[in-house]
Amino acid sequence: MKKHKLHISTLILLVLLIVCFLYRTEIVTFVMSTATEYATVNKPDNNNYTNDYTFDFVKTTDNFHVKNAQDIKDVIFTFLNSGNEEFTFYCSKEYKNCMKDLKSISENQILLSVINNMVSPFNSYQKLYVTTNTYGKVIIQIDKLYTKEDITNINKKMDEIKSEIIKDNMSLEEKIKAFHDYLINHSAYDEVRAAKIENNDKTEYQYNSHKATGPLLEGMALCSGYSDAMKIFLDQMHIKNYKISNDNHIWNFVYLNDKWLHLDLTWDDPVTTDKSNVLLHKFFLIDTNTLLKLDTTNHNFNPEYYPETK
Repeated sequence: MKKHKLHISTLILLVLLIVCFLYRTEIVTFVMSTATEYATVNKPDNNNYTNDYTFDFVKTTDNFHVKNAQDIKDVIFTFLNSGNEEFTFYCSKEYKNCMKDLKSISENQILLSVINNMVSPFNSYQKLYVTTNTYGKVIIQIDKLYTKEDITNINKKMDEIKSEIIKDNMSLEEKIKAFHDYLINHSAYDEVRAAKIENNDKTEYQYNSHKATGPLLEGMALCSGYSDAMKIFLDQMHIKNYKISNDNHIWNFVYLNDKWLHLDLTWDDPVTTDKSNVLLHKFFLIDTNTLLKLDTTNHNFNPEYYPETK
């Protein structure tokens, strides 16, 4: 009797093994997708440069099992804003177009740069990588634009500048103007690098004019250097802001006195034929209608990405 039971148990085990072998792909897929669906994802820890701003285009989220394209954009923003260099999230089981949407978003450099514009320059990336697997796991990794040494040097310089130009009795607008004027008076537009970029000349650049280190520490700037320096200052003043960009230009957008206003240091620091220093306030805290009346060529932008401009 015992021998008969042993034969039945062996037969059942053999059948199970055969079934597992024949349907191994389906079983692995089920187990992995189920594990993915219920994987716990903690919100990334924030660093000292995380902002608590919310915007119309993206917002901070704690939903890391995404269900649509907007969820993906919100997760990318939350990750970048946190200051981390790697983060993992998952596609929800019912989100059938997740991988397709991920590919579309990760290949849309304009869209990614818009999200990058909305976080502290110190948390922004110069390169972003997205890897996925067939079970809905997504890993984002970045190479940051600013090194720890950059950040230390910039913060030290910013403290020196603020102690020199900022007074307690100033309004926020006066503080912004003081920094705007200081930066323009102590830096110049990097025409050499701009020309090299236009001509696709990849020879070595003399200045880090594309970053805040350029205008703050080297006295040379491109529009990205001006706008990064201003954004760092605005963040330190706890003034809600982000940067607006197109293919050729980038400037600041500031929420002040219940209004969203444009601020462009590059165009307030024009290049002159005689190389003389000029300080303007033509593009200092102006509304969208005024901006577009002044210039629609270099200040064109997609309002879909920047709803606050409407």
